[in-house]
Amino acid sequence: MRRPTAAALAAVIGLPVVIGVSASAAVVGGTPGPGLAAVGPVSATNGYPTWYKDKNGLRLELCVAAADPLCPARGDLPDETAPVAFPDNYPDEAFYSLTGAQVDTASAGVARLDMALEGAFSAGPVVDGEQVVFARTRIKMTNVRNGTDYTFTTPVGTKTLKANRDGLIFDTEDIGIGAPGDFSGALGGRIGPFLTWDTFGTRTDPALKGDTYVGDGITDHRIKGSPYGTNVFRIQGPAVNPSATTDACPTVAGPVTDCIETDLFTVQGKVATTSGVSADAATYARSSGGASLVDVFASSEPGELQAIEVGDASSVVGFAATALTGGDGRYFARVAADGLPTRVQVSNVGDVPPSRKTVAVVDRVSGTAVFDAGRHVLSVGASSSDTFADPTLTAVGLGDLVGGTLVVDPLAAPPVTVTVTSAAGGAVTIPVTVTGPATDPIPVRAQAGPDQTVQPGQVVTLDGSSSRGTILSYAWESPEGISLTSPNSAVASFTAPDAPGDYELALTVTGPGGTSDRATVTVTVTPPVTVVVASAGSDQTVRRGTVVTLDGGASQGAATYAWAQVAGPTRPAVTLSGAASARPTFTFPLFHASDGNAGPLTFRLTVRDATGALSSTDDVVVTPTSDTVVVTTARFKGQWRIDGTSSVVAGQRVTAHLGGVSGTVIGSAVVDAAGGFSIRPATGPVATQGATVVVESELGGVSSPFTVRLN
Repeated sequence: MRRPTAAALAAVIGLPVVIGVSASAAVVGGTPGPGLAAVGPVSATNGYPTWYKDKNGLRLELCVAAADPLCPARGDLPDETAPVAFPDNYPDEAFYSLTGAQVDTASAGVARLDMALEGAFSAGPVVDGEQVVFARTRIKMTNVRNGTDYTFTTPVGTKTLKANRDGLIFDTEDIGIGAPGDFSGALGGRIGPFLTWDTFGTRTDPALKGDTYVGDGITDHRIKGSPYGTNVFRIQGPAVNPSATTDACPTVAGPVTDCIETDLFTVQGKVATTSGVSADAATYARSSGGASLVDVFASSEPGELQAIEVGDASSVVGFAATALTGGDGRYFARVAADGLPTRVQVSNVGDVPPSRKTVAVVDRVSGTAVFDAGRHVLSVGASSSDTFADPTLTAVGLGDLVGGTLVVDPLAAPPVTVTVTSAAGGAVTIPVTVTGPATDPIPVRAQAGPDQTVQPGQVVTLDGSSSRGTILSYAWESPEGISLTSPNSAVASFTAPDAPGDYELALTVTGPGGTSDRATVTVTVTPPVTVVVASAGSDQTVRRGTVVTLDGGASQGAATYAWAQVAGPTRPAVTLSGAASARPTFTFPLFHASDGNAGPLTFRLTVRDATGALSSTDDVVVTPTSDTVVVTTARFKGQWRIDGTSSVVAGQRVTAHLGGVSGTVIGSAVVDAAGGFSIRPATGPVATQGATVVVESELGGVSSPFTVRLN
C-alpha cells in the first residue's frame, strides 16, 4: 500500500451504506453546509465519476497516477514500474479527498482522525462493474479509560464516544455505497466542503502547483473548509493531555489536563481539470423513404461553457461532426444522416484530453396499454419511430405485436406496466390504464367451525371468526334448551346440557356481499367420564426458528387443557400460543451460545374433566437439530475476512467469535442460497499470532476453532 504514515487509512471491502459505533453524535449545520453538491459523469477510462463537487464549487478528481508525489496515498499497482491501466494495472483504492490528523494523548496513547472520499471495489480486488465511492470518517484512540466519555471535535462535526474494546475507541462511518453504478450516496456523507491547506486559493503557494492540488498529501499544515469553523482535531476527556502544565487548548475552558488538540493536518486532493460527458441516449426516426434523424442527448458540468459534439462511431454511415447545444448541464443535437448509424460518439472536446462516450442508436417506441376489467382483456398498442424497416415490437412476457397491436384475452389480472421492446433496440415501459366496472365484493360465507365432542357441564365455545368476506353482523341459532352467550358475535358460548346426544347449532352472517347460507356445527355431549388420561403427543425433533405445534388431542376425557413449559436452568422460556387449547404453538428459539440454550425443551400437559375433579398430566420433549458449520478462511489485515459454509441453506445468521463461542464477537452474516457465508465487519477485535475464530449459527451449529491468517 502506497501511503505515508501520517495519511494511513484502511481500505474498505463490502461495507453497507452506513457503519458507525458511536455512543452519540452531534452535528450543527453551517454555511454553506456539510456534504457535497454534485457528482460528475462516469469516466469511460476507469468507471468512476470524473469528479465530485462541493457546495463551494470546488471539484476534485480521483488521483491514481503511477508517480504523483502530491497524491501519495492509494492502493498498490500490480506493476509499479508500468503506467496505470484499468483494470490490469490499477489500484484497489484511491482518493478524491483525504485528510488526516494525529495527536499524542496521555498514558502513551495516540488519537487519529481520517476523513476521506474514497473509491474502491465492493468485493476488494479490481473488478470492472464493482466500483464504489463512499465518504468515510474514522476516529481511533488508544489507551483510553473504559466507561469514560471522550468528546472529539473535528472539521466534519463533533462526536462523544466510549471505548468499544478494552482501552480502545474505534469509530468508523462509511456513507455512500449503493447499487452498482450509483455514485450519488457519498453526497450525503460528512465529507464536504473539501478541506484544503489554508494557502489554497491564493495561487501563491508553490507546493500546490498553481492551486491544482489542495495539499501535498504529506506535510502537516493548517487547513480551511470546515462548515462549522472547527478546523482542528480536539479531544476532551479526563486527563487526556499528556502534559499537566502545557495548555494545548487555549480557547477551551476547563482543566489543562482535560483537553488536547492540533490544527495541523495532512491533505491530499487534486483539482479536476476535466468536466467529462455522459452520452445519455441516441434515438432515431426513419421515414418510409429511408432518411434518418438521430436525436442525441448528453449531460456534463452545468454552468460552464462546454464544447460537446457528436460523431458517427459505427464507421459505416458517416456524418459530419455536429455540435450539441445547451449549457445548463443538458445538451442536445438532431443529426441528419443518409443511412442509419448503429453507434455515435459524444465528445467533450473542451477537456484535455477530450472526454468521450459511445452509445448505441436505437429507435423510439411509444404506445398504450389498456385493461378492460369487465372483459378481462389487455390491449397493447405501440409504434416505432422507424417507419422504413418497421422493426418487430414485442410486449415482454406477453408476445409480439402484429400491426402495432397485441390483445391478450382472457387475462385474470393485469400487470402494473407493460414493457415493449423493438428489434431495433428501442424500448418503452407503459403504465397500464384500467377501464370497466368495479370488482364485486366477496360474497359472505358463514363458517361455524368444526364439530365438537364435549362432556356434560363443559363450557362450549362456538367460533365463527373464519367466516369469509366483510362481515357486518353475526346470528347464531341454538336448539331449545340451550341458551347462548353473545349470540350476535363472532364467538358465542354455552354450557353443555346433562343429557347426552347431538346438538346442532347454526350461524348466518351478513355484509356488503349479501346474506350467507346457514352454516351448522354439531356438538356431541357424551356420557360423564370416569377416567381422564393426558396425552401430550410424541416427542419431536425440529429445526430452530420454526413454529412447533404440540398435540394433546389424543387425551381421554379432557374438558380443559393447560400446557406449561418445564424449564431447566439452561432452557430458555418460550411463549405458548393457545396454552389452554389441545394444540398450542410456539417458535423454537434460535441458538446463541452465550444464552446457554443448547438443549431440548420439555412441556407438561394437564387435563381435567368438566367438573375439575379428575385430572391427568403428561410430558413431551422437543429437541432442536443443529446445522454443521465449517470455517474455510479467516484472515485479519486491519479488517476481518471470514468465510465458510453451513449444511443448512435457510438464510440463518452466523456469528464469529475470537478464541471461542464465549469470546469477543467479531461480526456476523447471513448464510446465502448456496450455503456459504462471508463475514466482513467494519470494525472488530485485533487478532494476534496464533489466534483462532469460532463461528456459531442461529440453528445451533458451532464450528471447530480455525487459526487466523495475519496478512
